[in-house]
Amino acid sequence: MSNQKRTRKFVFGNERFGGSYTPGEFEFNFPEDMTREDFEKIFAQRMNALHKRGNEFAEEIFDHKSRKENLKPLSIRVKPHTKEFFKSHSILSPRDVLEMYEEFNSGSEAFINSLIEEEKELENELLEVQEKLHNAKLFKEKLAEIEPESDILTDEGKMAKLQNLYEDTEFKEIGNETPVGKAQSDIIRDIQIYNTQDVHVYANEYLIITVYTNAQPIGYYFKNEYSDEDISDVIDHIKEYCEKNDIGFRESENSEL
Repeated sequence: MSNQKRTRKFVFGNERFGGSYTPGEFEFNFPEDMTREDFEKIFAQRMNALHKRGNEFAEEIFDHKSRKENLKPLSIRVKPHTKEFFKSHSILSPRDVLEMYEEFNSGSEAFINSLIEEEKELENELLEVQEKLHNAKLFKEKLAEIEPESDILTDEGKMAKLQNLYEDTEFKEIGNETPVGKAQSDIIRDIQIYNTQDVHVYANEYLIITVYTNAQPIGYYFKNEYSDEDISDVIDHIKEYCEKNDIGFRESENSEL
């Protein structure tokens, strides 16, 4: 059984990056699309990690002194480029690699079990991350559905937004202090003064007067306190006046407020 164990071929890595060991020969596969410096760096990192892991399990199975005594004299053949790599570039020697093989072979069961445990831990961590991402997505969707409360809903906020949307337009406010008749006459007076081409009402919240040069000099904003009935009376009167005087009149159900 011991002879069979010693004559087995042990392969690590894959066809692109890895190698194999059998008594009498030790070989590496070097990737063609990677620089030698990058390969040596990765090799050193992985061998160091494996060496550290092997030492941890070896200490549980047999002490360091007996392990050294159990190693057979190193007599393996390596190809020239592999030998050159160990001699000039590698921080590990062939003896170090052979020791790691012995450590792995002796502690393989414990090593594999530890990898299985690590895999389970990583899977649990992945599930936690996926759950957090899912909850974050739901929170973002719910947040988008909620209309934030802000000063845009107040008269001051709406006026500020209108001034930003229509920078060159003067807005006049109509509230409870303005009787319906006066509101109608004020708007009609401005329609006449500015030689109006079009009057556009937005959701009974405000209206814009457009002249023949496509400028929009005047706008009227109906305050929140102004009743829907009064606003409708004003709009109906303006609409009737526009129709009689061949002035365009439009109404939109939505506004930008």
